[in-house]
Amino acid sequence: MKPWKMSRRCLAPILILALVLAAQAVVGENLLLLKVSPASPRVVDAVAAAGGRVVQELNTCLLVRAKATDLPRLRGAGLACEAVGDPDGDASYFLMHSPLRAPVRGTESGLVHLRLEEDVWLLVVRDPDFRSRLVQPFRLKALWLDAALPAAARQPAPSRERALRPLQDNDIAPLVAAVSSDRLRADIQSLQDFKTRFASTAECEAAGDFLLRRFQELAGVQAYADPFVFESHYASRNIVAVIPGQTDPGQVVLACAHYDSTSNNRYVAAPGADDNASGTAAILEMTRILAGAKFDFTITLLCVSAEEWGLYGSAHYARQARAQGADIIAVVNLDMIAFPGTLKRELDVIGNYNSTWLADRFITAAAPYVGIRLDKVINSSLTWSDHSSFWDQGYPALCGIEDSINPYYHRTTDTLDKLDLGFALDATRGALAAVADLAQPLSMPAPPSGLRARSQVSFSLFLSRKTVYLDWHAAAGTIAGYHVYRATEPHGAYARLTGQPIAARAFTDFFLLPDQAYYYVVTAVDSEGRESNYSQEVRDDQDN
Repeated sequence: MKPWKMSRRCLAPILILALVLAAQAVVGENLLLLKVSPASPRVVDAVAAAGGRVVQELNTCLLVRAKATDLPRLRGAGLACEAVGDPDGDASYFLMHSPLRAPVRGTESGLVHLRLEEDVWLLVVRDPDFRSRLVQPFRLKALWLDAALPAAARQPAPSRERALRPLQDNDIAPLVAAVSSDRLRADIQSLQDFKTRFASTAECEAAGDFLLRRFQELAGVQAYADPFVFESHYASRNIVAVIPGQTDPGQVVLACAHYDSTSNNRYVAAPGADDNASGTAAILEMTRILAGAKFDFTITLLCVSAEEWGLYGSAHYARQARAQGADIIAVVNLDMIAFPGTLKRELDVIGNYNSTWLADRFITAAAPYVGIRLDKVINSSLTWSDHSSFWDQGYPALCGIEDSINPYYHRTTDTLDKLDLGFALDATRGALAAVADLAQPLSMPAPPSGLRARSQVSFSLFLSRKTVYLDWHAAAGTIAGYHVYRATEPHGAYARLTGQPIAARAFTDFFLLPDQAYYYVVTAVDSEGRESNYSQEVRDDQDN
């Protein structure tokens, strides 16, 4: 046999084996978007152990980015996994919230829709004009598959109302009393007069200019535009107003609303009076009033754009905030607050598990000042507005929204004459009270700043215990001492650890459970016995 013939015979099986191995390698590295059920902390841990990334949390399932080779481990952990997309492809992905059984017109290629939960659909999009095939009413959230959700976004928090140290009524009552229904009406009308505020139109950018000018007119406010690009080539801007905090300006309370609009004729007529000139007018009014007061923590008022396209403006802001390490204490999002309907006057206060404490605190702070019902709703599937972008980055956030269904929603008939300004007035007052409470009106004495915490676990033969070491900067003024408070959940029911004010600016907490997280705040007490607001909160291992 000639050598060249022997080489060809040997080469054939080698080539086949190489092709098989190459195919296996491609399959192994192939990324899938999976629907994984159920949604629970155990499932999140199993996904992480198998190498997957949770990219969206819903009430009954998770959307997970994983390799094809991860599937056996996921299924071996007892998880129900269904492939719903291919992130390596050229498609874009959206969550669509629609109550319709047939939310998409036609069956052409370029748009696949799969039901994930009741009223929640996954859109797999290859047609850039896909919105023209969706049936109103619908709401969209663009999915970001390039990164996993922070762990903090997926940790359930106990549904327990926080025990607040009551503020003096005169700290907040005058601010609430200054909210004007006439100003709300005028601002809703001004926004409606742009005819449409659909992001990408010149009219939407003109509305952004209007909002920026309004912020710039206020003394004590730092105002700027925050530009961003969405869906490759469209541009818009968030409009931002900052009221710097006096004690710990690095801690931020954020209130937001989207100023863009849409309709069944979105490029020509999208007045968006309720959705969402009402929420934007509330932000303008809150900024006007809060700018005249002083607070421990910074207040940021944010008007976002491109919400109706898929939450692009808020996603840009929240992702940027997380990348920069912004310490956002809480987010209050207002979206449609002026159509209570005829049966009940109720504002839903919507949070996810990580934001349960915030919903409780909002209701506690707002209730004394409003004549409407405030209903807490904890549901991680309600991702259709800008609060969801902050959930994705691990920030506590809620949405205040009317409970009734507005029949003019996303239509050319969503105009001022359909609205109830009394309801909008109450919703604005409640939101202002909650934001002011969270930011803490400046007190006498001032709270201490610079609180730090580090923890150490000691082990013995039969027992292990945690010790927490705290220290802080002196509060301004003549201070008689300090009180230290501890909770077992973020912003939880604080228990005071000091019977009498202590003179030292340090405290050691002994004999704690090693597997339990602890949260601390400190107050200052002056020579007249007056106690300050809380300091910023720290976790026991924050400075380890």
